[in-house]
Amino acid sequence: MTHNETILNSTKSWLIRPYVRWYMHQVRHWTVKVVRYNEEEKEEEENLVPKCTQKHYSPAILFSGDGHSMNHYHCFSDVIFPLYMTSFSYKPDVHFLITDYRDILIRKTHEILHRLSRYPIVEIDNENEQVHCYHKMFVGLKFHGDLIVDQSSPEHAAGMSMQSFRRFLRDTYSLERSRALEPRLVKRTSPRLMIVSRKTSRILLNEGEISQMANEIGFDVVTSDAELTTNRSRFAQTVNSCDVMLGVHGAGLTNMLFLPDNAVVIQIVPYGPIDYLAGIEFRDPSWGMNISYLEYKVAVEESSLSKQYAPDDPIITDPNSYYAKGWDALFSVYLHNVNFTIDLGRFKGTLVEAMKLLQH
Repeated sequence: MTHNETILNSTKSWLIRPYVRWYMHQVRHWTVKVVRYNEEEKEEEENLVPKCTQKHYSPAILFSGDGHSMNHYHCFSDVIFPLYMTSFSYKPDVHFLITDYRDILIRKTHEILHRLSRYPIVEIDNENEQVHCYHKMFVGLKFHGDLIVDQSSPEHAAGMSMQSFRRFLRDTYSLERSRALEPRLVKRTSPRLMIVSRKTSRILLNEGEISQMANEIGFDVVTSDAELTTNRSRFAQTVNSCDVMLGVHGAGLTNMLFLPDNAVVIQIVPYGPIDYLAGIEFRDPSWGMNISYLEYKVAVEESSLSKQYAPDDPIITDPNSYYAKGWDALFSVYLHNVNFTIDLGRFKGTLVEAMKLLQH
């Protein structure tokens, strides 16, 4: 790890949570201590530094498996993509040290992790009797924002991009399609549209009618519940076979990572103060993926909130006031236990626009 401050003849330490959302208190703290000394102090200072039990000649990255990593979206935005970015110049000759180990995280991402590093993952919390020594180490992961790469960054200059990450995923999961259906074929072959279905909240109550309308417009519709999918490789291949992905704001839309280039993603944004979240999580990342993004904003009449609350309730009339009440209040009202009946007349234009984007 490097630090801008020059430290001479002194010891300085930091407490670090090696997770991109550093404010999450459940993530284990690690102490980083820099020790530098002159020749006169060498013997005394060396006694303060534990002796190596294992020496490694490749760099290492320490990261946490805690935080929101069990959520499909945050698994990619908080762990996998930042890990890809941090290891980009070294893969696969880099060691991964994981604190706050989660077996389910490792199992569901093992294909990716094995391609990023040639070495077994070290559960560093259990290495109490070992002292691992590395010539270079990253404590925590590089993070420019949710699933984006800062184009002014050294990483981008070195060739790191969302496009390179998507190519990496295609190689990892053996995805066949790098491009969506060619425009000249769209009128002769029905483009494939996936509806990411939800079963617990934010349900499209008239999903069947939406599917029928999409068929009438010319799409070959498939429905898949990303929340219940256990075989990520197989699901990634299904997504890659599609030209359009449609779904309500939620973790299932993360699978747009597996869409071919020139595909279209349609995010249905729930009624309420959700626009900012919808933007940073899915709209903004789509710009670097070489896919088109469309957005459909649910009107209050299409939301079950219109039946749960009086027309003059602030939840209906002043949703932005819920920002001041914090995330838990916002989530409980506008994202949890709320469902939608989409106005087919309003929504048809969005599907027609998706078809036009594929044709050009």
